Amino acid sequence: MENRKDHGKNTSRVGGERRADDVPRIADALKRHGRITLCVHGTSMQPWVRPKDIALIRQTSIENVRCGDVVLFRRENQLFVHRIVEKRGSLHAAQLFSKGDAHPTSDGVVLAQELLGRVMRIYRNDRRIDLDAPRQLALGLFISQLSLHSRFWYPLAKFVAVVTRPVRRVMNALHISSAPVR
Repeated sequence: MENRKDHGKNTSRVGGERRADDVPRIADALKRHGRITLCVHGTSMQPWVRPKDIALIRQTSIENVRCGDVVLFRRENQLFVHRIVEKRGSLHAAQLFSKGDAHPTSDGVVLAQELLGRVMRIYRNDRRIDLDAPRQLALGLFISQLSLHSRFWYPLAKFVAVVTRPVRRVMNALHISSAPVR
């Protein structure tokens, strides 16, 4: 989240990290407004969520999060956008385990007070990716299960993404969509 006045200021960011004072401001804005948009930093969710993607995030509670959902949580004054790979326990005593798609291991339990929101939509270039669409829900669940049980799936996913890139570029250039033709 950038403030137009601060746009030209030099920041002390390291890699994909935000400044420490951004974290409480972002959490507060989400709490006050119920939703925010953030520019994604870092590569922990590649290839499905990429740096510079814009994420629309809605405030949510632990009861409204499913396995496969991409969530925003705050831990040790840092923000993370990671996928829920496992949900244990009952509705009112659920434990969520998150993991970056590109990471080999889980982040551990996401506590209820750490959970800030759920990513509802991703904007990439001129595309809008609705994470609540049935295909995206199924893909998220598939990725979460594959990611949870395999440390070696990411290199395969990266390989597939690189190999299919020319086909996807041609399809995008021709504006071929998955919508039925009438």
